[in-house]
Amino acid sequence: MIRISNIQLFVLIIVFEVGSTTLFALGIGAKQDAWIVVLLAAFIGFFLVSVYTQIAKLYPNKNFSEILNEVLGKKVAAPLLLLFALYFYSQASHNFFEFGVLIKMTALEKTPLFVILYLFIIVIMYILSLGFEVLARTCEILLPYFLVFLILIYILTLFSGQFDFSALRPVLGNGLKPILEELPSVIAFPFGEMVVFLMFWHYIDNIKSIRKTAFLAVGLSALLIMTSIVVMVSVLGPEIAANAEIPLLQTILTINIAEIITNLDSIAIFFMFIGGFYKTALHFWGFVLAITWLFRFKSTKWIMIIFGLLLPLFAYYRFPGFDYQRWIGTQMGIFNILVISILPVLLLAIMFIKKRKKSLS
Repeated sequence: MIRISNIQLFVLIIVFEVGSTTLFALGIGAKQDAWIVVLLAAFIGFFLVSVYTQIAKLYPNKNFSEILNEVLGKKVAAPLLLLFALYFYSQASHNFFEFGVLIKMTALEKTPLFVILYLFIIVIMYILSLGFEVLARTCEILLPYFLVFLILIYILTLFSGQFDFSALRPVLGNGLKPILEELPSVIAFPFGEMVVFLMFWHYIDNIKSIRKTAFLAVGLSALLIMTSIVVMVSVLGPEIAANAEIPLLQTILTINIAEIITNLDSIAIFFMFIGGFYKTALHFWGFVLAITWLFRFKSTKWIMIIFGLLLPLFAYYRFPGFDYQRWIGTQMGIFNILVISILPVLLLAIMFIKKRKKSLS
């Protein structure tokens, strides 16, 4: 039986939420008020997490497929499980392609993108073949380095002479409209992506404390993301932060302390690798589990191998380029809203109705 601790759950959520998110200036369409967009999105994210965790608490020790079958029946559960699987594979390809392109742009310019993607998926498949606990343990080992490097960037930019808090003013200078326009995309990425953890709750040792663990992790993630946006806007200004392909990399390249501490772009590459790896791995494993449960396979092995080897091809031909990949992520609003919010909330409502009827009968 696969089991992970609440601490391992905590670190998985942190890396999953913060991972690649800190590379980009989320909500930058609201310019200097981007941090407000993240703050509001985080509060809605807490609501979504409360829904996801409540589903697990009402049916402890059951996986998501078993919960759907018990609550909705097999005829309704099967197409819903397939819908979730398609969402997870879509998100895996999205994160996967993004990682490959960023690594090619910054570290391996002469390496074909196909080579990067296939090397990347082979590593993911190898670790997942060792078990979900191994993935959680590797994350537990890497998180301290991840946080130290991130905080180090914040500190160094503060002392580099490029920091200008006036770039954050005026607060609400353009009113609420830009904030509200940016809000849906930031809710979906990264907070709504927590829906993938519906596939993993049955792995947790102490199911009673998953909400507390998830809330702490999401809260810390939101704080780190807001801090990253404040740093990017303060160093680059809202216009450059909005137009830079990788704002965090641009921010790091401005660090120059006494001509000694400089050229720290390797730290940004570290963030790209960690963020891309765990985002892709968790979405991909969620897909593998969903398909395995849907077709009642005894093992995840062949599903993982077949769809893992297809993932680089799917990502490569789905996204002609980096700009298109980022654009298409903004065009999947209805599908994303359906999977991350409408379906889980409806499922929880049905659960409460069934529980109430059962208690009254």
